[in-house]
Amino acid sequence: MTPLSRAATLAAAALVLLTGGSPARDAVSARGTASALVSDSARKPAPAGDAVPADGVAARRAGGPAAGRPEVPRRIAILCYHDLSDDPRAPAETVPAAFLRDQIQACKRAGWTFLSLSDLLARRDRLESLPQRAIVLTFDDAYRSFFDQALPILREENVPATLAVITSFVDRPPPGIPPLMTWRQIREVEKSGLVEIASHSHGLHRYETSNPYRDTGPSVAVRRYLLAEARYEDRDEYRSRIRRDLAESQRVLRARVGHAAAVLVWPYGEHNAMARALAAEAGFTTTLALGSREVLPQDLAGGCLPRVMVRRSLAFTANGLGWLDVPPAVIRAAEVEPDSLYDPDDAVFREKVDQVVARARRIGATHVFLGGMAGPDSAGRPRATYFMNHQAPIRADIWSMVAAKLSHAALKVWIRAPVLDLDWALERHPEWRAARGAGRGAAAGRRRLSPELPEVRGAAVDFFTDIAVYLPIDGVLFDDDASLAAGESLAGGAGGAGAKAVAIDALLEEVRSGVRAWRPECVFGRRVGAAVAQRRGVHPDRAQDFERVLRDGDLAVVMLDPPALGHGEQGVRAVGALARAVLARWTPPGLRPLEMPPILLELAARGPAEGAWVPGRDLAAMAWAWKRAGIGHLGLDPLPPRAGDFPPRLLEAPAPGETPATSGATR
Repeated sequence: MTPLSRAATLAAAALVLLTGGSPARDAVSARGTASALVSDSARKPAPAGDAVPADGVAARRAGGPAAGRPEVPRRIAILCYHDLSDDPRAPAETVPAAFLRDQIQACKRAGWTFLSLSDLLARRDRLESLPQRAIVLTFDDAYRSFFDQALPILREENVPATLAVITSFVDRPPPGIPPLMTWRQIREVEKSGLVEIASHSHGLHRYETSNPYRDTGPSVAVRRYLLAEARYEDRDEYRSRIRRDLAESQRVLRARVGHAAAVLVWPYGEHNAMARALAAEAGFTTTLALGSREVLPQDLAGGCLPRVMVRRSLAFTANGLGWLDVPPAVIRAAEVEPDSLYDPDDAVFREKVDQVVARARRIGATHVFLGGMAGPDSAGRPRATYFMNHQAPIRADIWSMVAAKLSHAALKVWIRAPVLDLDWALERHPEWRAARGAGRGAAAGRRRLSPELPEVRGAAVDFFTDIAVYLPIDGVLFDDDASLAAGESLAGGAGGAGAKAVAIDALLEEVRSGVRAWRPECVFGRRVGAAVAQRRGVHPDRAQDFERVLRDGDLAVVMLDPPALGHGEQGVRAVGALARAVLARWTPPGLRPLEMPPILLELAARGPAEGAWVPGRDLAAMAWAWKRAGIGHLGLDPLPPRAGDFPPRLLEAPAPGETPATSGATR
């Protein structure tokens, strides 16, 4: 599985269930019916055989016929167009009419067959009847350029398309957008026989206030923050808002076009399990999202299909498929602790956030792993979070604000969060604790929940579901507490490392399913120590198996502690040895043998002495050794606002002499 693209979103037909309890809780388990998301009736667990179906990603890694495609490599793509214009100042997704014509002709030369969306959907159960390369065109927002420029080209080329209409915009277009079609024009293009009409919602194509700092996010993706009441919209309010909008869109289409739509195109591509269930309730049989990938059979079965966003930079050539087979991007991640940013003085807090954003960009980061937890409490109280949730204490609701600042700087933001060290749950339920032997080394003083207990799994799913509901996450990094030491046993008595590893992995998979119900495109990483990565099989004192970490997630984050290795050549040699070991554990996907291993080396920036930092020249040397071994993913832990010694472009790992050899703290 590639680190930055999942092979499929959680299918609309995935079996999901809201947990019982107060309306504030949004957890979705792996069992139950999709209708439970919109029903207020009592919910019953489904039989054990009704688990959420696999999304095909793990199979696809193996490269066999079950890997998301038929044995013959049939390809299906849906393209997402917007406005047509020759204006070079227009947004990147606005393309000239000539681009559309050239793209159609290039795809025809490459053997693609253009289908209507309804034709594709009619064959979802007969994939063998599809051409080897099938492609569908969609146009969002119903700009007038579709009527004036796109439709004549579609007629000339005899190519069908789907037009997605924002029903509230047609009569009352927002200021500052290109001209839209009228209802008369919408009816006319449908009568052409080439165009099918879809809904693009009634009023969900907008951004809503998403936190106390007045940041905003796509309407479907956020729980609105109600500034006047200083609170978040709850589950029932969210559900009612989405339900009303989709019903109103269908009502307007029936009144203006003469029929309801069978297809809903999600605004900004954002959706979740509850929203998809509400769409089905409103009469939509299929929904379209984004995703920058091809359509897989499980997408067609589930009813939510990904599309490739068309931009001016997208190159369509007669034989190339680079626009569809996008290689995974290199991850260069800076770990940021919210404790280093937060200050009760808002001006000081904002200054620190700005400083860490600037530093992340200067060292060449593409991602930030932003911690979600406050540090340990000196009084021994459970750790607090830095985000809205219904499970743990909240120190300050700042995570989404910091994430918004980082996102505006073109950085992807993952949350780093604990899995078994949920001390607030342990305080309430000490009986959930993993059993400890007397004086067994690494187990002494640890506070781990026992992962096989249903109650523990429920607590973890609830916690991560709140993360998915309230935070604009691009990914989740499971912290290294997803482990059990040799001196710890499962509450049920099993003490073997293999049994403990299986229980931990099963808990993590339930958490992933819960998160994907609300953030279908979320990706997942897991932190492990270098000792785990270098060992074959299950590590006896961690209950972690590196090969399974690679198999089950999108990214393995290997923690390397430079102070423990020494500096200079000793550290470079250690990095080289680690690279050789992890590469030996990596089996490239059968369909993508040249893909970069999804392994990120995380360099510790702090030295062993209090307040000491590893010299920047040593960090740079180890970074280059890792890149030279053929693995580009690289991280730094931590990146504070001010302290530390980090050369420019550190995470890009330039070769020695490629940048000035000066060493000094970045400012």
